[in-house]
Amino acid sequence: MKNKRIIILRIVIIILILCWMNLVFGFSAQDSDDSSNLSTWVASWFTEDVEAQTKIEPYIRKLAHYSEYAIGGTLFFSLIATFKINEFKQIIFAIIMGIIYAITDEIHQLFVPGRSGQIKDVFIDSLGVITGVFVMKLIIMLLGKLIVKPKNKVE
Repeated sequence: MKNKRIIILRIVIIILILCWMNLVFGFSAQDSDDSSNLSTWVASWFTEDVEAQTKIEPYIRKLAHYSEYAIGGTLFFSLIATFKINEFKQIIFAIIMGIIYAITDEIHQLFVPGRSGQIKDVFIDSLGVITGVFVMKLIIMLLGKLIVKPKNKVE
C-alpha cells in the first residue's frame, strides 16, 4: 500500500514538473516585444509612471527568472526526495536537474526572435533552483517532525 502511494505521489509530481516546464517554455517562446510587454504590465502594478516602469522592468524580468526556477527547484527536490538515496545526493540531483533545464531554456531562447540566451540568466535561474531546493528540504524536514509521532518510551 505504501509503495502504491509513493508511485502516485511521483506521478503527480512529474505531472506538476511537466506543467512547470511547459509554462517556462511558453514564457521563453515569447518574442522580445511580448516578453517586454508582460514585464511592463507587471511594472504597471507598482507605478503609473512610464519612466519608472522602464527602469524597474529589467528587475522584474530577473525576479521572474529567479521565482519560476525556485518553483522548479521545489518540484525537482520533491520528486527526488521520494527515492531512498542520501540527502546530500537528493539535493545535488535536484539542483543539477534544475540547472540543466535552465541551460536548455536559454538555448531555446537563442531561436526566438528578439531574444537571446544569456549565461547570467542561467546563474539567476540556478540561484532560484538552489533556493527552491533548500526551501522544500526545510518544509519536508519540518513536516517530518510534525507528522512523525514520538515513540513511547518505557521507563
